[in-house]
Amino acid sequence: WSPIGEYADVIALGSKEKGGIGFDDYGGELELYDLNITKEGANNSPTLLGSLKTSTRFGSIAWSTASGASSGIDGSNVTSSGILAGGLLDGTVNLWKPSSIMNDLPDATLASVTLPNNNNDNNTNNSSAAAAVSTLKFNPHPDSRHLLATGTSSGHVYMMDCTTPESTNIYSPGGEGTKSQGGEITQVSWNSQVSHILASSCANGTVVVWDTRQKKPWCELRCEANCPVSDMKWNPTQGLHMMTASEGGGGHLRLWDLRASTSMPLTTLEGHAGGVLSMDWCPHDETLLVSCGNDNRTLLWDLYSLQPIAEVPNEDVAVGSAAAAGSNGNASDPSSIYGGGLSSSQQKRNDVQWSPLRRGVISTCSFDRKIQAHSVVGLATKCGRPPKWMSPGSGVSCGFGGVVVSIEAQQKVVKIDTIVEHPELVEASEKFETEFAATDCITYC
Repeated sequence: WSPIGEYADVIALGSKEKGGIGFDDYGGELELYDLNITKEGANNSPTLLGSLKTSTRFGSIAWSTASGASSGIDGSNVTSSGILAGGLLDGTVNLWKPSSIMNDLPDATLASVTLPNNNNDNNTNNSSAAAAVSTLKFNPHPDSRHLLATGTSSGHVYMMDCTTPESTNIYSPGGEGTKSQGGEITQVSWNSQVSHILASSCANGTVVVWDTRQKKPWCELRCEANCPVSDMKWNPTQGLHMMTASEGGGGHLRLWDLRASTSMPLTTLEGHAGGVLSMDWCPHDETLLVSCGNDNRTLLWDLYSLQPIAEVPNEDVAVGSAAAAGSNGNASDPSSIYGGGLSSSQQKRNDVQWSPLRRGVISTCSFDRKIQAHSVVGLATKCGRPPKWMSPGSGVSCGFGGVVVSIEAQQKVVKIDTIVEHPELVEASEKFETEFAATDCITYC
């Protein structure tokens, strides 16, 4: 999703599978689409804004608002559309200007950086091959948006200082000589409250929390033995709360409170019949979380009750199941040839994300290359309370004599003010009361 207000409905897509038919690899493709979510009228279908070809396929994509002096990135190279980073399977990280891609300009590429090859740490059979970039994330904090964290298939985590894209500085969060984490890095995530805290999850079932300022690991979580951690997210408002997703058969989501323990999760969320493939914590309401799993279900969770409150429907799976039941194995049915159409595993969703700007909107991606946007505002109310973004942020009440009482949720302060609309009337009233106070009412009447 684009984090830029002007492009709030725009998403960046990168191909993770080979294009074309057959055994040849035709590289990858980056596409920018406007989903037109807020566009009125009948013609609100997605619009392709621009695309470009890449030498290899994508492992991950990240979009940052980094621009100008506030983020440290050279303002001459980055416009108001931010900066787009793509991690490729050949071990390179490309930086692009989204505005140039949309306008089909030749200066779209800012830089192409190859990460260090440390495959030897994992004793791989093909140590000469570069490790694929499996995940990357920009630092969300305003003073650190020039920092890009990357994870590789060889188990290494690298940070890139993109202050000057042409001469990007690459280093490890643990300093020189940092060993592999022991498996493919499945996710990296910056802490929501502290800009120098970074976490990386691994296919060997561990999560390492790095202190990039001290250049050493702060702690290590062992989520489940020999079970990959498919995804990991920090609480948007609590810097010591983390959620991890297990790709194992149990399909567990584990909530960790790093203040209490780094060896035992605070609680476990159970709702998926198979492993969890992806999850995301709502940036606008920390009590909501969405996940998708091997059971072909996309669940919306209420973290107050620790239960799934709704399922985001997958119409394609339902239609495919009905079509399969209707054919009854009839050989004359074209859909029954070679299994027919798409299997449920192809329609399975493998990625889910909240829009950073459109409240109550999520996107899902399935293995059949279909991207869908869903509004879950109605589903979110099934927990029995309105979503946080629908709760009033302020309130006001008027009393007698021009007294106004107001509250603000952010400041947590009650203000009492007196509003005077006609000062001359107030002055005349006070004068009358002063003169009348010294007069005998009975005699006056």
